[in-house]
Amino acid sequence: MGVIINNLNTKTLGFALKGRPNIPSAEKKYESTEVEGRDGNLTRFLGYEDLKFSLTFNILFQLDIKQKLREIKGVLAQASTLSFDDSPNFYYKIKQAQISETESVIKASGVFSVDFVAEPFEYEVTSSTSYTAKPINLTNKTTTEALPLIKITGTGTVVLTVNDISVTLTGLTSSITLDSELQEAYTGLTTNMNSNMNGDFPVFKIGSNTITWTGTVTNVEINPKWRWLT
Repeated sequence: MGVIINNLNTKTLGFALKGRPNIPSAEKKYESTEVEGRDGNLTRFLGYEDLKFSLTFNILFQLDIKQKLREIKGVLAQASTLSFDDSPNFYYKIKQAQISETESVIKASGVFSVDFVAEPFEYEVTSSTSYTAKPINLTNKTTTEALPLIKITGTGTVVLTVNDISVTLTGLTSSITLDSELQEAYTGLTTNMNSNMNGDFPVFKIGSNTITWTGTVTNVEINPKWRWLT
């Protein structure tokens, strides 16, 4: 089985997965508060811990392991996404990647392990779809809420409503993009428009989601960014 890092299969880079991967489930985070006069503690769900796992690799080309290690370390230093070639439509967002063995051990065996820290979700490869008519109905078939990327092309004041929760967008001259994952509103690539937005960033709940709007809108582009709990 191959591992795909930043859209490149490690087999073509000179190292390949040894054995089947063992990816753990995401662990929940809770806050526990002791309340006087209450039986048991008051528990509040805070979210999920980062996903931590290790993968073991074989170096395929061992003529110059030292040079190959330099190349591998360079790949890992830039790692932002990781998937497996038997499931290429799903990927993990990598936060850290570090070789755990010493160089002398790797030279002797040609085998090394990499410790990864990732977001606690497996993301589905998705793309944007354009809509010109309302309402839009999207079904989230995953196991957790999605944080979509929504681009609204329009002018003036627009009120976007997702599942009865509205966000008001003002002063539009062409378009505005709402990135619910980054919690940023912008137009183009760099022009910040957070001050043109009043309300919370849209979230797609599990199940049916209805999107509608008021105002002068010519197009709505949605990338749902579906994700699954590991």
